Amino acid sequence: MKDQLAGSLKDAQRVFCYSADLGWDAAGALRSLGATATTHADLGQLVEAIAAEAKPGDHILVMSNGGFGGLHDTLLDRLRLAP
Repeated sequence: MKDQLAGSLKDAQRVFCYSADLGWDAAGALRSLGATATTHADLGQLVEAIAAEAKPGDHILVMSNGGFGGLHDTLLDRLRLAP
């Protein structure tokens, strides 16, 4: 599926990928998206990167096949702190 990842995200305005322990090169798989996509191996850095760019009214879609260390709640808590 990694070979289809960039194509499935080509219409996204911004892509943030948590790349820890994937066993494959997420940055390489998303390279064709250019600056639209960034990868983060640290969950805290990922949350901060999303929060730094998110604006009121934005829609943030989290896709995962697991809990990603509590990403969902951590991100919501962080976004609540944003001015």
